Amino acid sequence: MSGHENDDIGLLRWPDALGPEWTCEAVAAAPGHESTLEIRREGNPVATVDVMRIVDSEFAATYPSGLRDRLLLPDAGAPAEAIQLASEFVMETEAACRRLVLACAEDDLEAIGIAEAAGYRFVVEVDLHRGSFALLTAEPAWVLEESRNIDEVPTI
Repeated sequence: MSGHENDDIGLLRWPDALGPEWTCEAVAAAPGHESTLEIRREGNPVATVDVMRIVDSEFAATYPSGLRDRLLLPDAGAPAEAIQLASEFVMETEAACRRLVLACAEDDLEAIGIAEAAGYRFVVEVDLHRGSFALLTAEPAWVLEESRNIDEVPTI
């Protein structure tokens, strides 16, 4: 063992659970979105996060996405805790969802850092007509565990 294997596992570690003062509730969906989540801390609104199927978004052809993958669109300035809680809500309510995606302007290091603090990891930079974006992803634990079992790949 080179000693770096444990570092790789640490990259996949989800942030610690937030306390009960943080809540997430589905509210009326914004136009063009599958759902809208309102994040509150101690009963006070912190941010909203819109959710849509990535295949219905402008990012559909930018990486190999599945029909159940979701794109999260947090308010500008949403804290990592809001993104984390919205992500956990989607993973829990959309049990078949294999991947969550956040898109940040490629040069917005603050937004990328917030996404990473929320449990996401950088995957790729993509170019659209309106600009260049860093795509960050998060997967539920069952997907991460499935990817480690490469010696147990079904052959049928």
